[in-house]
Amino acid sequence: PSSEHPRAPTHLNPPSLHSLPRPIDLVPRSHKNDHGNPSGSQAAGTENSGAADSALSSFTTRRPVAITMVFVAAVVFGYFSYGRLPVNLMPEMSYPTITVRTEYPGSAPEEVEIDISRPVVEALGVVGGLRRISSISRAGVSDVVMEFTWDTDMSEAIQDSLEKLDLILLPNAAERPLILRFDPSLDPIMELSLSGTGDRYEEEEGLRRLRRIADLQIKRSLEPIKGVAAVRVRGGLEEEIHVLLDEEELRRTGLSIQTVIDRLGQENINLAGGTLTEGRTEYMVRTLNEYENLTQIEDTIVARFEGRDVRVRDIGTVRRAHKEREILTRTNGQESVQLDIFKEADANIVALANRVREELGEFDLAKAKEEAERRGAGIVDEEDEEKDKEQGKGKPPPPAGLIEQTWDNEGAELALVADRSLFIESSINEVRNTAILGGLLAVLVLFFFLQDLRTTTIIAISIPISLLVTFAPLNLLGVSLNIMSLGGLALGIGMLVDSSIVVLESIFRCRQEGDSLETAANRGTSEVRGAVIASTLTTIAVFFPMVFVEGVAGQAFGDLGLAVVISLLAALVVALFLIPMLASRGGLKWAETK
Repeated sequence: PSSEHPRAPTHLNPPSLHSLPRPIDLVPRSHKNDHGNPSGSQAAGTENSGAADSALSSFTTRRPVAITMVFVAAVVFGYFSYGRLPVNLMPEMSYPTITVRTEYPGSAPEEVEIDISRPVVEALGVVGGLRRISSISRAGVSDVVMEFTWDTDMSEAIQDSLEKLDLILLPNAAERPLILRFDPSLDPIMELSLSGTGDRYEEEEGLRRLRRIADLQIKRSLEPIKGVAAVRVRGGLEEEIHVLLDEEELRRTGLSIQTVIDRLGQENINLAGGTLTEGRTEYMVRTLNEYENLTQIEDTIVARFEGRDVRVRDIGTVRRAHKEREILTRTNGQESVQLDIFKEADANIVALANRVREELGEFDLAKAKEEAERRGAGIVDEEDEEKDKEQGKGKPPPPAGLIEQTWDNEGAELALVADRSLFIESSINEVRNTAILGGLLAVLVLFFFLQDLRTTTIIAISIPISLLVTFAPLNLLGVSLNIMSLGGLALGIGMLVDSSIVVLESIFRCRQEGDSLETAANRGTSEVRGAVIASTLTTIAVFFPMVFVEGVAGQAFGDLGLAVVISLLAALVVALFLIPMLASRGGLKWAETK
């Protein structure tokens, strides 16, 4: 201090213990300090959790081969599962309703109600899962409608109903009860038409001929195809033998119609006659006495009258005829025979239709008709001559399809008139193309904002991988490829890259802060792992309850919910394990901060 401005003397007190700097304690304390900091045990728990996160993140970067092989295996399983998924238009939908129909010929509605409907309702009212039961009694028919809850196993319900029906004592004139159930999947997937022109297919004899060709040739050729459950033939004239009795002859011989029916039934038999043992050989004995032609029916002895045999031809006429017609089918205004093809329960409609079309073959009927007319007129084209020469040189002709065989052998026209697989295939392809286009647009949007091709490529990889991995669980859960499931995948494509973008952006930020590639991948992933999992679970919480919805809505939208949930879980796994591994390989051009 200067002499001009004297200052008061300063008194220095000795330092207190509280004012001295405290030594740094490197060992965690076991209790909270004065400021409420966490105790040593809690800090240790936090360190353990961080160590676990660090170990999980470091595993993805230090074991790239293991991570790659795991995802390659998942993609391979998903690819093969995709080929095994059945293709349908809509999910499998079944209504928990069955109808028990009992015919009681010649009875009035009141008699049907008392003798049939009431006993059936009383017997079936104790079936498990039954929600409502009602009956409809009409003249000669009783319908008992049973409605079950949506969680009822219909196979067990039908079996229980059959057991209860076996215990009911119905009138002798009543027919056996039939169980009817509506199932949309039981509709035919393809319809064929068989028609013919010319003298062979005119009038009733031509329709009977078409029916025989359909029953004996075409039906037997289509039923062995893999996936075909049954082939139903409708239309035409179903052949049967009619015996027309003369009333005057019956009166003269004193025979009744029932006597003739009994004698024909006794003569037309094919019964087992036991076994015959000869040494070490055992023979099966059968009585074969079925009618083979009309002459054998005419020669059947019915009775003896005035010392001579009375045969069928003496009291009536035997001729070929047809059953009473219940359905009439036409193709292009011409009477025809229709064949309906039904698929098995787990068959792929599109693949089955392709196999049926392959069996039918490709054949131009219009061109074949023109060639037949030209040859009939004696006109032969040069192309026909060349074909004949090639066949003469020993070149094997291509295998003929069922359409060509039917035309060449019988002169009948077999055509495919309805195919449900075409609409299903076009609808599925439209949804698939829309999903692919949506994925490409998502990649373009990412490139527009990221302005880096390699970074965009890594994020774009997560879309096909997540989709392929999704197909394996869908196959295990029995979900088919339909409009709803593919719609769910298309809906989730935009959300599949969200987690990958967040993880990659976090890694990019850590890289800008000066971390190495591996350290940035580990730290960036661990910092956002909880947020990514939470955001994915919030979306899953919206779609997953759709699986538990009952009724038609649950059956329709359940596949959509499963597809979205599984695809999001697959995308989450890809974002947390595959993306950090790819980012740590040095494949990114990270921006360097100045």
